[in-house]
Formats: sequence, structure tokens, C-alpha cells
Amino acid sequence: MIDGDFRTSVKSYYDYQAMRVRMGNRLKMKKDGEEQVIPEGQEHVISEKVTEVFHELYQNAELMEAAIEKYIKKELKSYPVYTQFLKDVKGVGPMMAAVIISEYDITIATTVSKMWAFTGVAPGRDRLKKGEKAPFNTWLRAKMCGVLGSSFLKCKSPYSEYYYNMKSRLEGEERWKEKTPMHRHKAATRYMIKMFLRDLYVAWRTMEGLSVRPPYEEEYLGKKHIA
Repeated sequence: MIDGDFRTSVKSYYDYQAMRVRMGNRLKMKKDGEEQVIPEGQEHVISEKVTEVFHELYQNAELMEAAIEKYIKKELKSYPVYTQFLKDVKGVGPMMAAVIISEYDITIATTVSKMWAFTGVAPGRDRLKKGEKAPFNTWLRAKMCGVLGSSFLKCKSPYSEYYYNMKSRLEGEERWKEKTPMHRHKAATRYMIKMFLRDLYVAWRTMEGLSVRPPYEEEYLGKKHIA
């Protein structure tokens, strides 16, 4: 069952992070907090009074972000799935682990297929249709595919092997040759995240003393995933 207080803390952390980034953009700051040099003629002048307010908002958001991050990292130590699994996965930092723990309810994820569908990486459940509510957690998919996926590739995590093998396989399939490199990149990333979730599902359910079932396609269709 999801810990409501922990989930609120994680969401608040990203709220303050978003505010800090927005204020930084208003002040033309770089990611490290230093001011950018704006080419002559392209400056967007704001009054000294407003600049002072934005600086204060930026600093307050930065302080709150740091305070919540410190609290979250301390709380993570109380979750076995973090201390016994996520902490040792190359590419999964403390804040990404917090996202995972706060968004997935492992007690109702009776199969990994349900986790895939909830994340938006399951075939048929991975597309957004205009005017319709997303059939998955869009915020979570952005974190898993965008942030975690990039992290796996950047640090050359063992999970990146799934990405490169799938990407190579797609490049050799006729129906994928007409797709753009970005389409193949996203498909390979989704597959990599699916394989991570498969391992997470088994480890987490086992720790909680819950039953573990193979994915739907393996259990009912006889299909097996290969790297």
C-alpha cells in the first residue's frame, strides 16, 4: 500500500523543483544558478522590484527542495525495496527510487503486466488520444522513460543492454525501417523500462511475501522475453 505522507513529500519536492526552475528561467539563470549572458538587443528587462521578488522565490524554492530531499532520503531507509534492491540498481538514484515507491502500489500489482499498463509501456496502453483521458500515469511515464531511461543509458547500466539489443532488432525489421530514429529510440527505451519493472515486480512482491506471476504473454501466450 502506498504511504500517503511519503507520496505527498515526493510530489512536493518536484513542485518546488518546478518553481525553482521557472523562477530561474524568469531570471535568465543557468541550471547551476549562475546568470546567463544575454546577447545585446535580446534582453527582456524587468524592474528591480520584480527581480528581487523572483530571486526570493527562487531561493525559497531551492531551500524547500533541499529540505524535502533530505527528508525523503532519510525515509527511504525504512523501505526494504530501496535498501535491498533499488539502492543497488545502477542508474536509480534516491529521488527516482522515491518516485517508484510513492507511485506504485505493489499490493495491487498482481502481475508485472499491470505495472507496465500503469506506466504506459504496455502495447496498446502506451498512446495518448486527443480528448481522452490517458489510460496510464503520464507523470510516472515521463519519469520512468524520460529520466530513468536516460540515466540507464548515460551510466551504462546493465539494463542498457536491453535498449541496444532491442534498438538493433528494430532497425532490422522491415516495418520499423520506415520509422524515424526517435521512434525506434522510444520503443527501445520502453522495452528497457519494461525489463526493469519485471525485475522490480519480482523483487518487491517477494519481499512483501506476495505471490509472483509471469507476465500475461508468458503465462497465457507462451511468449518469452529475450535480451
